[in-house]
Amino acid sequence: MQLSFELDTSAKASLQTQLVGEITTSITSGRLTPGTRLPGTRSLSQQLGVSRNTVLLAFSALEAEGFIESREGAGTFVSAYWPEPAPFQETGPATPPVPSRPATAEPEVTCDFQLEAVDPDLFPTATWRRLMMRRMQSPDFNLSRTGDPRGAPDLRKAICRFLGASRSMKIDPEQVLIVSSIQQATNVVGQMFVSPGSPVVVERPGCSLIAPIYARAGAEILPVPTDHDGLRVDLLPQRRNALVAVTPERQFPMGASLSTTRRKALLDWAEHTDAHVFEVDFDSEFRYEGSPKPALQSLDRHGRFIYSAAFALTIGPGLRIGFLVLPPRLVAPAMHALRLLDHAYPCQTQGAPWLDQAVLCDFLESGGYEKHLRRLRKTYMARRNALMDALTRWFGPCDLGGTASGTHLVWRLPAHLPDAGTCQALAGSVGIRVNTMMLETVTGPEYLPDWNRYLLLGYADLPEDKITAAVARLAGALLPGRD
Repeated sequence: MQLSFELDTSAKASLQTQLVGEITTSITSGRLTPGTRLPGTRSLSQQLGVSRNTVLLAFSALEAEGFIESREGAGTFVSAYWPEPAPFQETGPATPPVPSRPATAEPEVTCDFQLEAVDPDLFPTATWRRLMMRRMQSPDFNLSRTGDPRGAPDLRKAICRFLGASRSMKIDPEQVLIVSSIQQATNVVGQMFVSPGSPVVVERPGCSLIAPIYARAGAEILPVPTDHDGLRVDLLPQRRNALVAVTPERQFPMGASLSTTRRKALLDWAEHTDAHVFEVDFDSEFRYEGSPKPALQSLDRHGRFIYSAAFALTIGPGLRIGFLVLPPRLVAPAMHALRLLDHAYPCQTQGAPWLDQAVLCDFLESGGYEKHLRRLRKTYMARRNALMDALTRWFGPCDLGGTASGTHLVWRLPAHLPDAGTCQALAGSVGIRVNTMMLETVTGPEYLPDWNRYLLLGYADLPEDKITAAVARLAGALLPGRD
């Protein structure tokens, strides 16, 4: 590490005194925090162009005053506790304390029904460690080497095989582009299709992470309502060259799957209006009833459909790997857009670390990923069932949506309960956090009739016994007079 200051050889103060002053000021001002390792005396003398003896004497003075400390075999560090009052600190009459208002402490949150959660205890630690060690021990291990800017070829092949089986997609590896996340994929698509005045269709209610990206590029955002069958395709605007961002397999946040009839109607509309459709797939792997429908791309006849997904909800958000599937004619424009967002010239560095890509490829090819998904589905289904059973036990028959897949359900509150905002506040009073349609990741709740009658309850990271106990406490808060 180099220290960011210089010494003035023409100043009256000696170089040793200047160095002591610079380091002391850096410590007392907070620029050098306790525990920071200082450069060695030899390297610091070379950096500042002074003799090493000058630095040694300065360090000795600073250590005598308690600002720094030497650790044998480790180096010199800023002391955890330096002298008080600090040098150069103005002192004055003590300020009398301001009396604080008595405040009611918020109850500790003991159960959070958060959406899009991941249970870290379900991460396949042993398998991942074994695959990573094997890669690190291979002759190819070298963190400084660059890879294919489109993503590791073997990983793209593995993704093609996985999507062929799980989403009925017949694609080539050349159509796959590795990105860091769905959000980055959204940015890439925006770079390709959005300019000031471009029409962009979004779902309402929908995901709040999509429209703002395109709105900042000057797009004209065209909201279209959704219902129990997903996007209202019959309400799509008759605008040419539009981009449609849609979550067909599991509409966020309501959980509906776009019906087959509407999928075909969307295809016809796109071809009629010369539009492109951007399919965002958050969590199609978590289906508990029936099978996931084929991706919209599998119906594509004229290269109008783009597909994006990521591994954040299945493996974990720490694995920053997602992907785009594009019609062949759009691969080159997408690569150009990605370079503008994430590539560093001239090295052509790929955004996702190649070691993570290699391990993920091995995880897919070895069958470990499918085994992991089976475990997740089994666990999440049990947690979903525990939540549904507990709600029914305490509140009677419940109007629940989004139960066939995903990691959260939508509860339409019965008439005898207060509105969603009031229920959220009452739940918070007993340490339970629930979500309303005003959640920051949801946009356009006003397009849903009685939007203030819905609660969103995530369950992915909650054990069954915790869910059961939390719903019992929730009932105590929402149903006065019941235990």
